[in-house]
Amino acid sequence: MPSAQNSAGAGKAAKFIAANPLGPMANPFEGMDDDQKEYQKAVAENVNKRMENAMNDIKAKYARGDGGKDGGDNGPTGDAYRQHEQAMKKKATDRKTAMQQARQEEAAMLKAQKENLARENAGKEEYESEDEYDDLLEELDADPEMEAIRNARINAMRLQAGERAENLAKGHGTYRYISQDEFLTEVTTSKWVALHFFHKEFERCKIMHHHLELIAPHHIECKFLNIDAEKTPFFVQKLQVRTLPTLIIFRDGVVVDRLTGFQEMAVDPAEPDKWHTSKLQAWIASTGAIKFAMPTEEIMKEMKKMGITPRGNIWGENRNHHDESDSD
Repeated sequence: MPSAQNSAGAGKAAKFIAANPLGPMANPFEGMDDDQKEYQKAVAENVNKRMENAMNDIKAKYARGDGGKDGGDNGPTGDAYRQHEQAMKKKATDRKTAMQQARQEEAAMLKAQKENLARENAGKEEYESEDEYDDLLEELDADPEMEAIRNARINAMRLQAGERAENLAKGHGTYRYISQDEFLTEVTTSKWVALHFFHKEFERCKIMHHHLELIAPHHIECKFLNIDAEKTPFFVQKLQVRTLPTLIIFRDGVVVDRLTGFQEMAVDPAEPDKWHTSKLQAWIASTGAIKFAMPTEEIMKEMKKMGITPRGNIWGENRNHHDESDSD
């Protein structure tokens, strides 16, 4: 019985293949009219082109060192993904630091309670006998008003320590840059957020950076962020940001107020870019985002008598050497 492998018809091409099985196949377009030939050629060229592009794409990925994976700024191995991974690692570190600080604060609270107890014991000298002093302590302990005051103070201290630890875990206490993709997560996960829309080439945006960097570590109750307006077109339009710098205050993700430029900040109208950090603190405090009060005239006079010059931090030639005072 003849082998099916060698049956190729009785034509010249079949005889050639039977004689030389490693030779080229018969002309695939034989027997077709011109239109069919053109269509088949077009299909073949399209397939070949797509295969060639696919191979070139794979070669390019391996040449970049991506191991054949998708890359680029928007791919899972691009810069945006790496920045996201770094941000997640930083948040984990911040949470760990916050928990450590919370434990330290609890230890400090216990230490303060021990010191108070030591001071109470030292007060025994004012009484004729230890029994008389113990009787007084028993009376105070039995007083429901004193007990309520003591418990309220302890609960307030615990609540404050808990809120501080929670805020530190969310990124409070520093002045940080965020991307457009991080906007919603960062703005909606904290009660109070101060967000500065800036342009990297604007000098006044650098001035705002300077003051917010000084304020952020002292006001854990608010999250301080900055975002590049040039790279955030959606939120610039959504929030109607028209002038830079613009500082927007959010409460629970809702805009409550904004500062455009340096409204009423300047010490001298002739030098609008020079103003005290406390001016900005006072404005932010007026929105409810932080706790801060400008010193009264009486306090200012007393400070001057003591030789303290409460002029605050001003952006200027000596901006790398600032007073520690935040007063105006």
